[in-house]
This record gives sequence, C-alpha cells and structure tokens, in this order.
Amino acid sequence: MMKRTMIAVSGAAMLALGGGAASAAPAVADGYDWTMRINEDRVSDAILAYEVDGTDDQPLNFRCEQGGNRIFAGISGGAPDLTAIELASGSAKLRITGETEIDEMPFFQSQEIAGGSPLIRAFASSGWLRMTANDRTIDMAATATGKQAIARFIEFCTR
Repeated sequence: MMKRTMIAVSGAAMLALGGGAASAAPAVADGYDWTMRINEDRVSDAILAYEVDGTDDQPLNFRCEQGGNRIFAGISGGAPDLTAIELASGSAKLRITGETEIDEMPFFQSQEIAGGSPLIRAFASSGWLRMTANDRTIDMAATATGKQAIARFIEFCTR
C-alpha cells in the first residue's frame, strides 16, 4: 500500500479555462512545474507532482510503485464529492473514476492508469496535461526540468 501525501489545493491553482483544444500545448504557469520524489519511507514508491516549490499548492499528483506499470492520480483538498477526473494530453484523453476519502481534508485517489496507456505516453512526449475535475479545468505544462522529471517518473513506474 502506498503512503499518500496530503497537500492542499489552492483555489488559485484551479483556473477555469474557457474552450481551447486539448491538443494545443499551454504555456508554463508561473512558478509551477512537475517534480518527482522517491518516497522517503519506501524507496520503491515515487510521486510526480505538479506544484509550486516550497508551497502546498499542488493541483494534481501521480503515484506508483517501482516497475508496477500502474499509476494512480491523486488530489488533496478538492471537492468531497469528487468521483472522477478527466485528463488529456495531445489527442489522448482519459476519464478516470476514483474515490474521495475525507479525513482531515478530502483526498481523491483514482483507479489505476496503465503505465503504457496512450495518455501516459502522450504526457511523457509532450510534457503537459489538462485536468478537468468538477467542471474546473487546469492546464499543467512542464519546463525542461519538469519534462525530465516526467520521463524519470514514467521510467521508474514502468521498468
């Protein structure tokens, strides 16, 4: 079982975007990037998070076990009734169901995403992802450093 990291989602991070094709890569948001961390308690677990360094502002994270070829999406501090999110990268789209637990704050965990799915391959290639959750949409684009973190995370999860 994987340890979850509880990080609050800032309301400012969940920007509602009007329209736009999912295939057009967005600009990198000021201060945000994808970062990878190996779980300190178990080196066989990793987290890839879209966040502002040094803050609790993290709209989405992915978790996996090394070589498990299974990735789980997570959102801390979101809506307590969240049961699904939609992810898109390039022309690849995926609707993922999950459950929200309410402890100190709501925590959504998706069902598994295959490490080799078209969405994960597109995300690794493009370095960006669009997430829609409860009618709120956010584009998450990586810097060059973030793209390296995405590639390391996917390799960690799938090999």
